[in-house]
Amino acid sequence: MKIVVVGYGAAGMTAASYAALTNREAEVVVFEERSYAAYHPCSLPDFISGILKSPEDLKEPPQKLPRLKVYTSTRVKEIDRKEKKIIVHNLESGEEWEENYDRLILATGSYPYIPRVIKILNNEGVHVLKKVEDAQTISKLAEKYKHAIIVGGSFIGIETAHALRKRGLDVTLIEYFPQVMPGKLNKQLAKIVEKTLEEEGIKLILGAGVKEISGGLGDKKVVAGNEEIRGDFVVMATGTRPNVELARKAGLEVGETGGIKVNERMQTSDPSIYAAGDNAEVLDMVTCKPTLSLLGNTAVKMGRVAGINAAGGDAKFRGVVNVWIVNLENLKFGGAGISYDHALKLGIDAVAVTIRVPDKPEIYPDAHKITVRLIAEKTTGRILGGQILGVDGVLCRLNVLATVLSREMTVHELAELELAYTPSLCEIVDPLHVAADALLKRLRKRS
Repeated sequence: MKIVVVGYGAAGMTAASYAALTNREAEVVVFEERSYAAYHPCSLPDFISGILKSPEDLKEPPQKLPRLKVYTSTRVKEIDRKEKKIIVHNLESGEEWEENYDRLILATGSYPYIPRVIKILNNEGVHVLKKVEDAQTISKLAEKYKHAIIVGGSFIGIETAHALRKRGLDVTLIEYFPQVMPGKLNKQLAKIVEKTLEEEGIKLILGAGVKEISGGLGDKKVVAGNEEIRGDFVVMATGTRPNVELARKAGLEVGETGGIKVNERMQTSDPSIYAAGDNAEVLDMVTCKPTLSLLGNTAVKMGRVAGINAAGGDAKFRGVVNVWIVNLENLKFGGAGISYDHALKLGIDAVAVTIRVPDKPEIYPDAHKITVRLIAEKTTGRILGGQILGVDGVLCRLNVLATVLSREMTVHELAELELAYTPSLCEIVDPLHVAADALLKRLRKRS
């Protein structure tokens, strides 16, 4: 059996290794457009900030497994489903050849998206942050220039603004919506993040859509709302879209979210072809609706299932709860599941509570407040989502919340969940339990 993987990001790398390990006789061949095999996209802001010193720290060599071959600097141009072959183009030599497959795994990821409404009259000094080369370019600009403009106030925009501010630059962050992390945090929690960014010295312009970007490097002009912002260079962090061009050209079915439609085995509309990662449309376990999950942790899970099944195994992908986290050092924040506003938009009768309590007994000098917001369905008490913000203890509680969501647990079950305790690390009544008790009271009042 010959298994071909297109793309060697988190999903492709995982798929290739699990395919090789599942079927010891299969030949696994990977094609990746980059000149290097794997890398850590979520660590790019840490390179810009200076936490990671070398671009080589961001890269990984291909895994050494029998019968696994990884080609870099190669682009797959076309899929011939009838003949079960692909056309491969070597980006360095220009050579082209055909490669046959028995099973094909598409792990083509995503690409940065810039809305067409933003007119870029001069793209000199306008950058995105997606690959190692992007981080190197932005880092070099930070050595020479002092004023950066970030467009987009979600994950990438906030982390890039934070990284450049750590480098000592004057940073302006522009967000179209009237708050940062739109759709992920409610206004109350977003204000905590905004306050942290402003205390770092980052200027926020919220509720202003960028209309135009002009001027050369060192003299950029960004028109947002009725204001003109001046800076040396611009980083566009306006979102990503699934890379489905190859799949679409091959006639594979693309779902309503723009991702390749797959079943629970990660099979596309062609049973011989699988898809995994940012390019795949999967099930949201909370809403039971199709969704995209543009996260490295879920890409690994999808890649595992695709690799096992392509090699003849039997694995199923249940879906995602989309747990995420951002680290600003003085503030960690994240969430899982859906927000209260999202629940209402879906017609779900939901209730929500927000509590703010110490993360450990206040007799300890390193005690801090932690904020927990929980959302549940009124009729069943099922947890729908939540967000957590604090200095410490955010990651572990988000992981508990993700487990609660994936198991479709209720508020009662969360309140009864046994959690570890020692006073130097946490309160005897965990903040998650405090939030669950508050939500139970709210549910009783509503009923």
